[in-house]
Amino acid sequence: MSNRPFNDDNFQSIFKTYFGPLCNYVNSNINDWEGSREIVQGAFMKIWENRESIEVQTTVKTYLYSSVRNRMIDYIRSSKRREDLNDAVGQEDVYIEDEKELDSMMIRQEIMKSLDRLKPKMKKIFVLSKVEGLTYGEVANYLNISKRSVEDNVAKALVLLREDLKKNELIFA
Repeated sequence: MSNRPFNDDNFQSIFKTYFGPLCNYVNSNINDWEGSREIVQGAFMKIWENRESIEVQTTVKTYLYSSVRNRMIDYIRSSKRREDLNDAVGQEDVYIEDEKELDSMMIRQEIMKSLDRLKPKMKKIFVLSKVEGLTYGEVANYLNISKRSVEDNVAKALVLLREDLKKNELIFA
């Protein structure tokens, strides 16, 4: 791929490939699906608007994660300012519209708690693979471990997470 990969021909393919993993990456940091989608969509919109002048010196994946990370940092800073303002005025900015939103929020919180109970190395492997969307080979290279070790750790993490969620009656499988 050239160093100008965001052209009319392949932009849609890049979007379809990376939108989900990028949303997962952002959500793992801000724990807000709507905000995550907004951040990633905004990053893609900016890339589309500037596609003629963007030159990628790394991989497309690295460029996208870096762009989204920067937008996420701006979002967090902006959210922090809103929270500070709300605290100063004495208002709550958090509300729950319906039961589905509450259930979804509770499940996400339990998943995050369950992830925190994993061994640090297993958690890191799981997050890199399932949240950030790296392949087992990429995780293995990044952490300098075998691909088989990545597979084993992800499988064990899935079993532990499933057991934890069953115990908390959040899944029935």
